[in-house]
Amino acid sequence: MKIIDAHTHIDHITCNFQPDVVGAVCCATMESDWKRIVDICNKDKRVYGAFGIHPWFIDVAEKDFDKRLTKLLEINSCYMVGEIGLDKYKPNMDEQIDFFIKQFNIAINLKRIVCLHCVGAWDKILHILKQYKQSELPIIVVHGFDENEDILEKLLRYKNIYFSVGKNAVCDRNNRIDKIPLNRIMVETDAKSDFLLNDIVVKISEIKNDENVPDIIYNNTSKVLNNE
Repeated sequence: MKIIDAHTHIDHITCNFQPDVVGAVCCATMESDWKRIVDICNKDKRVYGAFGIHPWFIDVAEKDFDKRLTKLLEINSCYMVGEIGLDKYKPNMDEQIDFFIKQFNIAINLKRIVCLHCVGAWDKILHILKQYKQSELPIIVVHGFDENEDILEKLLRYKNIYFSVGKNAVCDRNNRIDKIPLNRIMVETDAKSDFLLNDIVVKISEIKNDENVPDIIYNNTSKVLNNE
């Protein structure tokens, strides 16, 4: 079995990789992460970097962060944009939306993958997505997806949206994972160490009743990271 951790963070990535994990996407949450992630990516080719401002940390972002983000992304065509998004339970939603749209437009202009955080604000995310032609949208990886079927159905209308899941999704009594098409599923630790990703993949195989799940999930993630 080969697994790529589709979403983790800088402090976790410095630890040893879990069994069967052959790569990982390391997502920034604030600008102070950016250089550290670049250094890790340069030292370890198994690590893929994503750069941006998380909605929890917009209050510490400095002026012209978007110009510096653009300049950084232009250095390496493999760099992604993330972790960006909206969070209903954090203040300053209007400012969150402004930060998200700035970064999302950078991803569109540079044709970069987006690592998306959304908590309780899917109405706003979906409204923003409707402002673009589907052909304009980048690949979007919805991190920690654990939402109802109505939200899933609306997101599945976008062919470039993938769903990165972890422990919560496979332990869900409603088996929401069963509703996500297998060719859109990725797996993640989100920097948590209380479970193994290979156990998550095995659980998804059981839910889907498909022994090919490990290969399919690995191929999904590889395809996304190649921006295909």
